[in-house]
Amino acid sequence: MNLNDLHIAVVVADVGSLTAASVQLGFAPPTLSKAIARLERASKVKLFEHAGRGMRPTAYGRAFLERARHIDLAAGDLHAALRDLRQGRSGVLRWGLGMGVPDRWVLPLAARQTERGVRWMLSGGMTDSLMRGVAAGELEFALLGLPAPPARPLVWEPLCDDPMVPIAPRGHALLKGGRRPSWAQLARARWVVPAPGTATFAEFQRNFAAHGLEAPPPWVASSYSNRELGLGLALDAVVLVPRSAAGLPEVQRDFGLLVPPGGWSSDRRLALVRRADAYLSPAAESAIAQLHDIARAEPPIVQAK
Repeated sequence: MNLNDLHIAVVVADVGSLTAASVQLGFAPPTLSKAIARLERASKVKLFEHAGRGMRPTAYGRAFLERARHIDLAAGDLHAALRDLRQGRSGVLRWGLGMGVPDRWVLPLAARQTERGVRWMLSGGMTDSLMRGVAAGELEFALLGLPAPPARPLVWEPLCDDPMVPIAPRGHALLKGGRRPSWAQLARARWVVPAPGTATFAEFQRNFAAHGLEAPPPWVASSYSNRELGLGLALDAVVLVPRSAAGLPEVQRDFGLLVPPGGWSSDRRLALVRRADAYLSPAAESAIAQLHDIARAEPPIVQAK
């Protein structure tokens, strides 16, 4: 079996049609159809069936793809290893950066990697999409906030605690008088929070449920728009952010920390996520080592005032 044909089958299964796969791979649909036909002749079973305008794996196809994905990822690792041997320690580092990771982690890493001649292909986004990119081999690793270790085939390397905390614009009614806001007051406030389906949104709901209240419907549910703080100011809304971000001087200038009775509960930790047993380029290995050094060298996160 041809490794390129295996890769084509994996992509067709993921996107659900020859047309979509041709856009992603840059080959005409007839070329992709011939590749699948070669695999079916070699395996002596039908791997795909037509479903409307798309294609879906048959029962044989699903069993075939379960193994083919492992082979496809291993082949990608092999090509990457050979590429890095040719290029030495330079090359391109493909990694992901989660929502709310402060610059103190990223900027020193960028400076060191530039000195080594490494260029970046940097992907930002929500935790779930970045973990899918790592699992699929599209990213070598991701730096993001997680409340718990992900399932295999991903490996979790925690760097530091960085829980989510609620902040409000200076002058917000909940900050007046210097008193702690009640949970009932928080339930009546406008909120800017990460989108439903994320671990942070689940924590948001659990905090109110723990005090016998229903979480308020968010005024803005954001999937990494990078405008959450601006929206909080414009809407005079409470914003959920990582504690490290809440402690930044430019954020403290415009926002104050809200500490309800019992505090805001969050298990979020800043962590590295990578694929188990996957090849890591020298650039990725040096970047991961430097991030661990930053975690050991940096002082504790400053609490917002």
